[in-house]
Amino acid sequence: MINYLYNARDIAAYFKWAGVSSHQEKEYLNYIFQIGADILAKPLTRDYDEFEKAVYRELYYLWSEGFENEFSDIALIAPKGAVSLICDQEFITLESYMKLLALHLIFSRNLPYVHVNFTGLMLPLGLKGEFSDYEKNVVKACEILHLTTHDVYNQPFDLNLGIPDEKLCLCLDAEFRKNLSEHEDIRMRFLKTAASRLQEFKKTSAAIEEKEEKKKQRLLKRKMAREAAKALREAAKAKMAEEEKKTEVKKASKPTSKSSAKTAAKKDSEVKTKETNKGKKQTKSVEKKET
Repeated sequence: MINYLYNARDIAAYFKWAGVSSHQEKEYLNYIFQIGADILAKPLTRDYDEFEKAVYRELYYLWSEGFENEFSDIALIAPKGAVSLICDQEFITLESYMKLLALHLIFSRNLPYVHVNFTGLMLPLGLKGEFSDYEKNVVKACEILHLTTHDVYNQPFDLNLGIPDEKLCLCLDAEFRKNLSEHEDIRMRFLKTAASRLQEFKKTSAAIEEKEEKKKQRLLKRKMAREAAKALREAAKAKMAEEEKKTEVKKASKPTSKSSAKTAAKKDSEVKTKETNKGKKQTKSVEKKET
């Protein structure tokens, strides 16, 4: 049985169709490159950087052609003049759609199956061939892409018997899924990446909080120093004002003390003069009596 190996355009188309966000693209690329030769064309498995460039180049080409999301025309995936590798040329759009479903099951390993009504696919895919040819191409695509079908009761359904007008469960072949299980599930990769980023954010936030706390402490110390300096300046101003007030009081009290001293001296001199005059009078009276 032929084993189809996906190319860069297939992966780019899946990114657009599944709405893979830009910050998750690298994780998907790492995952599919890790699986490597089991699903990826060999030239793309040699160097990761070259593989990444090829996928991003195809992402641009798809965008320029108008294939942007799940609502875009599936016929835009295959470039103009492309040759169908799995289905007949007139069913190349079916081939593109089946590759999208297969990649979705590969990336979503926790998803056991997808519901598909193959009978109703011809109209939305714009297929114009005979229905019998369409049935053969569906069988061929499922075989090459390692897909199996089950009915709603989870019983294997053989598409070689014909395609029923009802939903079927499309899933990966059990052996192929087992081979994929040897590789790490992309969900676990996302969880590990998210956990590591969370730890980095915690460390960063803790460092920021510590830095902010140190900044607050520095600002608080500066504020306290400013307040202490302000208090010292105010105390010095108050002391200077008090000293100036005392000096003014002393200056105001000095002339009063001088005048009082002069008055006291004058009184003393007057008293002494009176006593002298009194003594003189007494002497004169004594002299008169003796005479």
